[in-house]
Amino acid sequence: MNDAVSKIISHKTEDTEFDISKYQRKLLAVEDRVLPLDEEQKLLRQLSEFELGRFLLQNRGVNGFWTSYIIIHAPNEEYLHPLEEWIVFSAPVIKASRERYYIMRHQLQQLITSHMTIASLPCGLFEDIITIDYSKVSDIKLVGIDLDNKSLEYAAKNAKHLDNVELINKNAWHLNEEEKYDILTSSGLNIYEPDNLKVAALYRQFYNAIKPGGYLILSFLTPPPSRSDNSPWHNYIAEDVLKQKAIFSDIIDVGWQSFRSADDTKSQLEAAGFYEFKIIYDSQYMFPVIVARK
Repeated sequence: MNDAVSKIISHKTEDTEFDISKYQRKLLAVEDRVLPLDEEQKLLRQLSEFELGRFLLQNRGVNGFWTSYIIIHAPNEEYLHPLEEWIVFSAPVIKASRERYYIMRHQLQQLITSHMTIASLPCGLFEDIITIDYSKVSDIKLVGIDLDNKSLEYAAKNAKHLDNVELINKNAWHLNEEEKYDILTSSGLNIYEPDNLKVAALYRQFYNAIKPGGYLILSFLTPPPSRSDNSPWHNYIAEDVLKQKAIFSDIIDVGWQSFRSADDTKSQLEAAGFYEFKIIYDSQYMFPVIVARK
């Protein structure tokens, strides 16, 4: 079920030939750079030297494949480009995102009972819910929803050993489901949408799709100290935050720069109808998980 008018917000989808001069010109136009120009130019050259870096530059974000790579698979790679290694292991937001992934899986594992329908949106490669232990429950249906057909193709391969799986190509803002899921997990949509009204509309779609008494497991990015005097961030290395901002903001200009406080997120979810909140923070308080009930 393709939504022809939909647009993927996490990354661009067109394949273009890589041309570093294009990104050099864009960097020269950046005002108020975090680091000196020569340092950021060096980082740009380094990004062009490995596949993940080139994808980030070309697409201003990551798709399901590269999200899975960064969070799950790259830490087990034997050889990484030095800057790629820094991104995977030292970039504060990537470290927080990896913790967030395992926190969400743990919360899901605790909530599962028999006869449930569980959905992931966006599902990416579907690894968040197909790797859960379902050995002590029965009659479980798993649903993956994503707007990116490439991610759904990977998800189908990853889930081919499982029964009772459904994969859906759909826009989350036009989900239009009524009381279908016992648990809905979502990570990676609200961080790309700066418009609070649109995020509120997204949460209403989630609320409608969840059965009464069901759960939403959601993550969000908290504001950094540069954006809020009440930023909860801690346990991070200041130099790494600056380097991260230089790479992801000045050089790549990623789309995942929509930050919200826990109070704001809770208020938005309450307005949609959710209650009984639990917030679980990563060690840096950057990428928390909130569990809410309908």
